[in-house]
Amino acid sequence: MKSLYESGFTVIETVLFLSISGALAIGILVGTTTSINVQRYRDSVNSLQSFMRQQYSDVANVRNDKLTNSCSGVPDISRGQSNCVILGRYIKMTDSNKFTATTVIGTIPLSLSSSDDLAVLLAYDIKLALSDIDKLTYDTEWGSLISKEDGTSMGSLAILILRSPSSGVIRTFVDTSGTSTLLAILNRNNLKEAKMCVNSNGLFNGSKMAVVINANTTGASGVVTFGDNSGCR
Repeated sequence: MKSLYESGFTVIETVLFLSISGALAIGILVGTTTSINVQRYRDSVNSLQSFMRQQYSDVANVRNDKLTNSCSGVPDISRGQSNCVILGRYIKMTDSNKFTATTVIGTIPLSLSSSDDLAVLLAYDIKLALSDIDKLTYDTEWGSLISKEDGTSMGSLAILILRSPSSGVIRTFVDTSGTSTLLAILNRNNLKEAKMCVNSNGLFNGSKMAVVINANTTGASGVVTFGDNSGCR
């Protein structure tokens, strides 16, 4: 005689199983998404640091790919016979997630009355190179934005990295007004820190990191990142 009942799951047991499985799946997906977003955010911070460090590398290891050897932008004489020299890089924040880096050039003066780095750089009458090959545009990765420590928009930021023709020492000048001329930025009061807080722009709600160019940095090692101790909100 057959049993009146067969083994199996009841409707309630099936519903409970599906509910628990669904909750676990959602939890795994949320956790995975959060991990991916955190990694993307860290990548954007590391990318910004690498971009800034590369500018110092370009200043320390000068390479002239231009066909023009004149500070006026007009081809005139052969390579190696120009009084126009490459002195550094000018980095300007053009938007909350965009930077441009342009080569800075200068004209060798007939004479120098001082060996002071600042005085020498002023004597070289620095200006931005005109060729497109001397310009580089950088966008922050994964939609991250640059802000101040209090979370408000950075507004404007300019960083002038120059190598002294007399001492060979690299100097970093920081301007937060965004309107100063190159010569105006050459000021001892501008030998200060540049802190760029990186806002994830909604990727996640964790603590913000910062890319910092230390005051009067003389090389790529002076571009550092800060995590929980960044002071960024």
